[in-house]
Amino acid sequence: MTQNWQRNLWGVWIAELLAIMGFASFLPILPYYVQFLGVEGEAVARWTGLVSSAPAFAMAFFGPIWGSLSDRYGRKVMVERAMFGGVVTIILMGFVTNVEQLAALRLLQGALTGTVAAATTLVASSTPQHRLGETLGRLQVAIFLGQSLGPSAGGMVADALGYRAVFWITSGFLLLAGLIILVMVNENFTPPPDLGKVHLLGQMRRDFGLIFASAMLALVLFLRFALRLGVQMSSPFTPLLVQQLLPDSTQLGTFSGLLVTVSGISSAAAAPVLGRMADRYGGRMILLGCGLLGGVALILQGVATNYWVLLVWQVFMGVAIGGTLSALSAYVGKLAPSGRAGTAFGLDSTAVSLANAVGAFAGGLLAGWFTLQTPFIIGGVVMALFSFLVLRLPRDQETPILEEDSA
Repeated sequence: MTQNWQRNLWGVWIAELLAIMGFASFLPILPYYVQFLGVEGEAVARWTGLVSSAPAFAMAFFGPIWGSLSDRYGRKVMVERAMFGGVVTIILMGFVTNVEQLAALRLLQGALTGTVAAATTLVASSTPQHRLGETLGRLQVAIFLGQSLGPSAGGMVADALGYRAVFWITSGFLLLAGLIILVMVNENFTPPPDLGKVHLLGQMRRDFGLIFASAMLALVLFLRFALRLGVQMSSPFTPLLVQQLLPDSTQLGTFSGLLVTVSGISSAAAAPVLGRMADRYGGRMILLGCGLLGGVALILQGVATNYWVLLVWQVFMGVAIGGTLSALSAYVGKLAPSGRAGTAFGLDSTAVSLANAVGAFAGGLLAGWFTLQTPFIIGGVVMALFSFLVLRLPRDQETPILEEDSA
């Protein structure tokens, strides 16, 4: 934790912006790509849910493994693994000939990538504790800007050059991001001395026990899962809702990308402001307010009968996501045991991945059984109800920092 932390932040910031732009560029067109590959009728919603959830299932399993490896071998190499793993899997997605191949590659993508968790661990491990909320808020700006710019760019590329071109261009963004990490980021990593005495599985068992010895950290991880679950029940099906609201449009990729763009811009604007407020006043009220706002915004998206009304509520949804992500990441960083940030953020990534997987799969079932609006309404109710668990967190000045000898 030295003078290099700010340089590392900006190196990771630029790389993560490019990486998330790449990943986000093809998400709004996935339902249309599924149709392009020959899927029709009610099967479109089911395959959209499966293709959307596949990376998350794999990431939920591999996240803790990568996190433990980062505590053993360093954080920078894990970011590079995630970036270059994405290059290989995503370029191949542009060559698939059926939806089964696409689902398999999405599963492999989840196993090899995870740039957000890797980048967050790298930044958090070198940032002073009293700057964590602000710094992780800045990193969230890069993530949200990438989520903002990528979908619109991907939608326009898809409308102009075809769906396959989006995947090929995405791989180029990830390659550039990986090279930036390689050149710009310096890490003086020294693993905890006790790690050399145990094998990886033994390390993981011990670290998990150490982390879950903190009831508050376990609660934060559950909140990460629950709040993300509500969002992800609806998110993969937004393009299909756009298709329903604009049945005669020939620019569906552009309109779907615009929704994600405005949500990302509002998240990027809100994250650093709410992150500083969480550092100064505590994260509980930020989390509660943003959770309730997100729940209401999701429900109102589900009953929207006009594309532009849907877009307005996406703006409010973006603010809610920006606030919850920044505050929860700061809690994880503050509660992580000394020398175990990688494991803590690996488990945090698993919580997000499980929510993404379960949410997308459940949303696909709900959309298939009922209507496209159902995942939005149910997801909003889930997000709003679980927000009240935030009140069980201690006030910020009471938050204990769990040390290794306290387990």
